[in-house]
Amino acid sequence: MSRLKTKVGNIEFINPFILASAPPARNAEMIARAFELGWAGAVTKTICLNYKDMIDVSPRLAGIKGGLLNIELISSVSPEKWVEDIKFLKQNYPSNIVIASISAEASNIEGWQKLAVMTQTAGADMLELNFSCPHGLPEMGMGNTCSDNPEIAAKITKFVKAVSKIPVWTKLSPNVNSIKRLAELCLNSGADGITAINTVKGFAGVDVKTGLPKLNINGYSAYGGLSGDIIKPIALKAVSEIASTLKCNVSATGGIKNHEDAVEFILLGASTVQLCAEVMFKGYEIIKELKHGLNNYLEEYNFNSVNEIRGKSLQYIKPHFDLDKSNCLKHEINPEICINCGKCYKACRDAGYQAISYNGDNLLIDKQKCSGCGLCSIICPANAIVINNNENICSQFLLKR
Repeated sequence: MSRLKTKVGNIEFINPFILASAPPARNAEMIARAFELGWAGAVTKTICLNYKDMIDVSPRLAGIKGGLLNIELISSVSPEKWVEDIKFLKQNYPSNIVIASISAEASNIEGWQKLAVMTQTAGADMLELNFSCPHGLPEMGMGNTCSDNPEIAAKITKFVKAVSKIPVWTKLSPNVNSIKRLAELCLNSGADGITAINTVKGFAGVDVKTGLPKLNINGYSAYGGLSGDIIKPIALKAVSEIASTLKCNVSATGGIKNHEDAVEFILLGASTVQLCAEVMFKGYEIIKELKHGLNNYLEEYNFNSVNEIRGKSLQYIKPHFDLDKSNCLKHEINPEICINCGKCYKACRDAGYQAISYNGDNLLIDKQKCSGCGLCSIICPANAIVINNNENICSQFLLKR
């Protein structure tokens, strides 16, 4: 699968798929098993100097429809043990990329530099600065604290770059006013690339029968980080905005489940893609589908490498007021597929433009009233409603490829 090889700066990945900094990259033994199965790289669970403070609660994971919410802390393993793990991985898997995720208090510049030197000396190929963990760490002046103050993030980046001989990437939080501005300051301070995004701040919910939190730790809980495909739209926006306006390498993470998700992120400018939640749900073996799926996609559309599709869809994103408003596309119902459930009628009646009529047997769209909002096509369980001329538009753009 030579077409899956991708080069980011001076570093070559055998494919664009990386384990994100999370439980699946908890130690060398786990990462080694992932490498054996075909993962190109891994970002270590975040390494810190105050590792003895990283005492996890139980339980710390909650299933959310479309994702996972966690309140797990960063690595409780000492930096010295991680040095051994990194050395082991690079000695035994020289073709795989080991990325050291590091974190310290926002004010502890010496701590950031110490971790950078320790991990790069051990053989790490890259550094990823954790500026974004939203739970636990902010109370310690770490994690999302750095993203909350872009000037602090820029300062840390600058000082880490001063001692680093390997590429430095910053992992940014979506829980900020402007991730683009944050990324810009990090890049101006020397960052070689951006990882976007980390988890989105959230809460697991409340059991309405007891009034207690669903993620229940002796009757109490805390705010956590939401991951999984539920946050994919947020990640897509962040990655595309950074890649298009700042013209930099971006490692995408957030909601990637399969090769099609990966393709979307690459089309929107991602250099590599990182996975966490899907690995937690299904195991390292998902790499087989990811690799074969991406390889088959490239072959089907006559692309010779991942680099050839990177950023190709960025040209189709415009400011809202630059979008074409001259051609109102109308919706049509395919009577051969329609199951006459009436769901589109109710949706259009109570949240649309009253353009659909229904007598219990037949559904009709009044094209004079239809504004082309798209609600009916989303509601339809049979996919019987299509946007008129949409296929022709898609064909025109595909010809430009």
